[in-house]
Amino acid sequence: MTPPAPAREAWSLARRLAFRFTFAYLLLYSAPFPLDLIPVLGDFVTDLFDGLWKAVVPWVGKHVLRLATDINVMPNGSGDTTFNYVQVLLFFVVAVGVTAVWSYLDRRRTEYVKAHDVLRTLVRYTLAMAMLSYGLAKLFKSQFPFPEPARLMQPLGDFSPMGLLWTFMGYSKGYNLFTGGAEFLGGCLLLFRRTTTLGALVTAGVMVNVVALNFFYDVPVKLFSSHLLLMALFLVLPDARRLLDVLLLNRATQPRPLQPPFSPSRWLFGAGLAMKLLAVGGIVYGFTGTRMDYIRKYGDDAPRPPFYGYYTVESFTQDGQLLDAASGDARRWKAVAVNRFGRLNIKRLDDTMTSYGLEEDASKKTLTLLDGRDDTAKKFVLTYARPEPNQLVLQGTLQDAAIEVRLTRVDESKFLLLSRGFNWIQEYPYNR
Repeated sequence: MTPPAPAREAWSLARRLAFRFTFAYLLLYSAPFPLDLIPVLGDFVTDLFDGLWKAVVPWVGKHVLRLATDINVMPNGSGDTTFNYVQVLLFFVVAVGVTAVWSYLDRRRTEYVKAHDVLRTLVRYTLAMAMLSYGLAKLFKSQFPFPEPARLMQPLGDFSPMGLLWTFMGYSKGYNLFTGGAEFLGGCLLLFRRTTTLGALVTAGVMVNVVALNFFYDVPVKLFSSHLLLMALFLVLPDARRLLDVLLLNRATQPRPLQPPFSPSRWLFGAGLAMKLLAVGGIVYGFTGTRMDYIRKYGDDAPRPPFYGYYTVESFTQDGQLLDAASGDARRWKAVAVNRFGRLNIKRLDDTMTSYGLEEDASKKTLTLLDGRDDTAKKFVLTYARPEPNQLVLQGTLQDAAIEVRLTRVDESKFLLLSRGFNWIQEYPYNR
C-alpha cells in the first residue's frame, strides 16, 4: 500500500494574503506570456492585451487620476512613460481587489503549495526569457554601439547620463561579453527546476547592478529592471532560510524536495517540455529574425554608409563671406560627423549641434539633408565633390543661406579613446 502523503503545514494569514496578491500582480505583469508564444494565436493575444491597456490606461489617467495632461505617449523605447507608471498602478489596484475577493471566497484554504509552484514556474520562465534576450544582445554586441564619430565630437559635458553610460558600455566588447555572459548564464539556469535557485542568485546579482545603473544614469528602464530583480528575489525566497543557515549561520540544512506542481505524468512532462521549447524557441526566433538583421545592417562590423566618418572644417563660406575659425562666428561649422544610420551631424563654433537625415544621389553628385523624420521634413539639396579620398566639398543652400564647406576626413583611430587600448603594465596611471 502507498503510504499517505504527509500533511502540509498551514500557512499564516499574512503569508496567504501576500501570496494571493503576488500571484495576481505577477500574473498581470507577465501577461500575455506565455500565450504570446503560441504560433498564430500569440499575435492575436498580444494585440488584444495591448489594445485593452491602451484604452484603459489613458481613460484612468484622465478621469480617475485627473492628470494635468492626457496620456498620448504609448509604450515605446522608454519603459518609464506616464503610461507605464499608471499601468503599474492599475496592476497594483487590480491585484489588491483580486486578493480581497480571493481571500473571501477561499477563506478556508490553509496553504497554496501547488499554486506557488505554478507561479514559480511562470516567473522563472518570464525572467529567463528576459535574461536570455538581454544576454544575447550583449554577447552579439547589439545593445550598445561602439562610439561613433558624432559621439567623438560631442563635448563630454553635453552627454546625457544615459548617453555617457551607453558610450561607456559600447566601447568595450570584452565587458559586453562579461555582462552578457552573466545574464545569459542566469537565464539558462532558470530554465530548469534543479538550478532555479542558483539561476535566481546569479540573476539577482546581475540585476542589482543593472537597476543601479538605470536609476543613477537615468535610463528609462527603471520599472522593468526593478520588476526583474523582484522576480529573481521571489524565486530565491523559498530557499532563503537554507541559504542563511549555510552561508551565514554555519548550520546544517536539509535538501528541499524538487517536485513538479502536479503529479508526474507523460502528458504533463510533454507539456512542460513544449513550454520550455516555446520559450527558448521564441527567444531564438526573435533574436535571429530581428536582432541579427539589425546587427548586419547597423552593428559595429556592418558596412558603413557613404560619407561615414568624422570631418574637420577647413574652410566655410556663407552668403559669399569667408568665416575663419578665429572669427568666433557661431554660424561657422567646426566639425561634421556622419553616423552608422547615415545621419549628418554639424557642430558649430559655439559647440551647438544640428542633425539631419542624409540621402545621396550618386548619379547627380548631390546630398539631400532632411530636417525632420517624416513626410513633412524640409529638404535641402547640396552638391558634393571629392577632390581627394579624404576630402569633401559641399555647396548649396541650407536654411536659406548659400554655403560652401570644405571638409577633411579624420582618422577616428587617432582619438585617445580609440587608440589607447589595453595595457598590462602601467608605471603610472594613464588617466586623461
